[in-house]
Amino acid sequence: WSWDQYLEEEKAAMAPVRLFTEEQSLPQNRNGFKAGMRLEGIDPLHPSMFCVLSVAEVIGYRLRLHFDGYPECYDFWVNADSPDIRPAGWCETTGRKLHPPKGSKDEEFSWEQYEQTCDILVAPKTLFKKQTPSISSFQVSMKLEAVDRKNPCLVCVASVADVIDHRFLVHFDNWDDTYDYWCDPSSPHVHPVGWCQERGRPLTAPQGYPSPETFRWEEYLEDTGGTAVPSHAFSLRAPHRFLQNMKLEAVDKRNPMLIRVATIVDAEDYRVKVHFDGWPPKFDFWVDPDHPDLHPAGWCARTGHPLETPPRPSDLKPSSNQGVCPTPGCRGVGHIKGARYTGHHSAFGCPYSEINMKKELTLPDRLGSEKQAVSTTAATAQKAKGPGGTEAEEKPITQPAKYLKIKEEEEDIDVQSLLRGNYLSRPSGWVR
Repeated sequence: WSWDQYLEEEKAAMAPVRLFTEEQSLPQNRNGFKAGMRLEGIDPLHPSMFCVLSVAEVIGYRLRLHFDGYPECYDFWVNADSPDIRPAGWCETTGRKLHPPKGSKDEEFSWEQYEQTCDILVAPKTLFKKQTPSISSFQVSMKLEAVDRKNPCLVCVASVADVIDHRFLVHFDNWDDTYDYWCDPSSPHVHPVGWCQERGRPLTAPQGYPSPETFRWEEYLEDTGGTAVPSHAFSLRAPHRFLQNMKLEAVDKRNPMLIRVATIVDAEDYRVKVHFDGWPPKFDFWVDPDHPDLHPAGWCARTGHPLETPPRPSDLKPSSNQGVCPTPGCRGVGHIKGARYTGHHSAFGCPYSEINMKKELTLPDRLGSEKQAVSTTAATAQKAKGPGGTEAEEKPITQPAKYLKIKEEEEDIDVQSLLRGNYLSRPSGWVR
C-alpha cells in the first residue's frame, strides 16, 4: 500500500504539510524513550495534576504511558515530543505538586528513593523536547471567559489555574478539574472578561453562585479579590486552511493504539470533521485542527508507526468464523477496556461493535476515594441557558462512581503481530 497510488486511485489530494503544527509534523529527532522508563506528566482526565508515569509501550514516535500503581485501563498515548511530559524532578524544580504512585504518601515520595527501592530507570532529560520559556500576560488566579469543551454551547466564568511556557490551564470556577484544559493565548476557546456581554451571549456563572442570571463581573471580581486577564493578552489565531476531501493520518479515538488513513469531510473556522476511509460515517468525529493526533500523510512511514489502511469491501462483510471479531472491518486489535487487553474476539470487547457504539464506556475515577468529591449541594442550581434560550446540558457533579459495566471477558489476546505486521523489523524511532 502506498499513499501515492492511493491518492491517484481516489483522485484525491493530501493535506499540505504546511497546514500542520510543529507538534503534528515530522519530528526532527529520534524517539529515544524505552519501555520501563519513568517520567512526570499531566493526567489527561485531571489536567491540573502531574503524576509519576512509566513508559509502557513504544511504537514509532508514540508512547503509551502508565500511571504507576494503577490499572492499565487508564493508560494513554502521547507523542514523544508532547509538552505534557517532563523529566523526573521537574515538579520539584518548578514548585508543583507531584502525585506519587498509588500507595505512596505525597510527603514521603522522592525520586531518588523510588529509583533505589524499585530499581527503576528515569528517562534522561535529553529525550524531552526543549521548551522555550516565554513571558506570559496570563497569571495564576486571573479571570477570563472560556468555552466549556464538554458542553461547547456554554461560555463560563473561569480562572487561570497554572501557566507553563506559552500555555495556561483553564479552570471553571467552583467545578472540579475534570473540565480543565490547557491552551495558549491564540485559542478560540478563551476570551477576555466582558466578551459575552459585548456580543449579547449568555455567560454561565460559577456553580452555586447566588442569582446567576444577575451575575456581574465587577461584583464578582470585588468579592473574590480577583483580576481579569488583560484584553491584549489574547491573540486569536487565524482560521485553519484545511479543506474538505484532503487526506491525512489520524489516531483512532475509539482505539488510540491505531493510526488510520483519514479524510476531512467537513470544516469550520476552528475545527475539522475527520472520517476514516472505508469506515461508516458513524465513526466520524470533530476535532481541533491543531490536535496532536492529526498528522500529514506519510507521518507513520517516516516515524516507524504502523498505518491502518482502508478496509477492502470484503473486509466489511460480517464474519461468522468462531474466534474472529464479527464486527465488519475489525481485525480484533484493541479492546473497549483499553490497554488491559491487546485484542478481542467478540462484540463485547470490540471498540466498534454496535453494542459498544450505543454505550459510552465511563471508567470509575482513577483516584476514587483519594479525590474529594465536589459538594452536591449545588446539584439543584439553575441550568444555564444556551445560545437559543433553551436549557443547556447541566454539568454533572462529581459523585461516587456509577458507571457502565461492559460484560466481562476473560481474554488477553496477543495480537501485536496483527497490529505491526511487517513493521516488526522497523526501528522504534524516526526514519529518514
